This record gives sequence, structure tokens and C-alpha cells, in this order.
Amino acid sequence: MSPDLNPIEHLWGLLKRKVEERKVSNIHQLRGDIMEEWKRTPVATCAALVTSMPKRVKAVLC
Repeated sequence: MSPDLNPIEHLWGLLKRKVEERKVSNIHQLRGDIMEEWKRTPVATCAALVTSMPKRVKAVLC
């Protein structure tokens, strides 16, 4: 049961939760909502995930 160290997996999880909050009625709306939430994702969120890597790797190795 090791944690997922890939930052993109955490980012996908955030995106998924945001999109699930919306009421999607068709595939076109789903695609639009995904793109909108992706554009709303702050760069700081991505940067925080990347900068947290050493801490997460250390937690796995210790």
C-alpha cells in the first residue's frame, strides 16, 4: 500500500472531484467542464505538487 508519488495523479484527482461536483448531461458538456476546470487550476497547485516530491519520496524511503 505505497502512496502514489506521481504528481499528475494527484492533479487528476483534484480535477476529477471538481468535475464530479457539476451536473453533466452529455459527453460534450463533460469535455467542456473538464477543460474549464483545467484552466481554473492555479499554477501554484501544480507547483506545490512538484515541490512536495522530496517530502513524499522521503516518507516512502523511511
